[in-house]
Amino acid sequence: MPVPFFAVAAAVLAGVGLSYVLSTDVRTRRTLKKRPVTPIRGLREGEVARVRGRVVAGERVLEAPLSNRASVYYLATVDQETGRNHWREVAREERYVEFALDDGTGRIQVIMSVPRVAVVRDHHTRSGTFDDASAVEEAFLARHGLKSTNLLGLNIAIRYDEGTIEPGEEVTALGLVRAEIRGGQRVLVLDAPDDGPLLLSDDPRAVHG
Repeated sequence: MPVPFFAVAAAVLAGVGLSYVLSTDVRTRRTLKKRPVTPIRGLREGEVARVRGRVVAGERVLEAPLSNRASVYYLATVDQETGRNHWREVAREERYVEFALDDGTGRIQVIMSVPRVAVVRDHHTRSGTFDDASAVEEAFLARHGLKSTNLLGLNIAIRYDEGTIEPGEEVTALGLVRAEIRGGQRVLVLDAPDDGPLLLSDDPRAVHG
């Protein structure tokens, strides 16, 4: 039986979307690895530099929606099965807040105004046949106008993936070094340069590359 054109098109589009995400992460890691790490105490205002250190949370901390982990950044996605071994992303949620990096030589505030993040997705769950969605998964789906069941009340094959950057985690970032006056004190900040986003990753291949 011939495969309907729309089914082929959906599979192709899903593959293209996944390939784009993966290629973006690869480019981010590659760009980070090409730049040498500069100790925070050696940073100069106005330069674009790469730093590496431990995350220090600020006043605001996020709660990741699928794992409930405290974080300064998270990316949560939901994919729905559209055919045998074919999946389509149906929901994506990305949140972030400002935080600091400490490398033992100094501390710098990381401003997440225009970030591009290659995060390790290390939380994976599924729901489907004989496996009802959990309350946490149902709540996440509902927030995005989705359900775990079809019109007949049968479970849909769904997979949930999440990556977080957490307080205390070692990361690397590349951006423009600036200085701001906060509370009467001069504070170093890392922000997006004029010609692109701030790059950030917790992937060991980038952090230690």
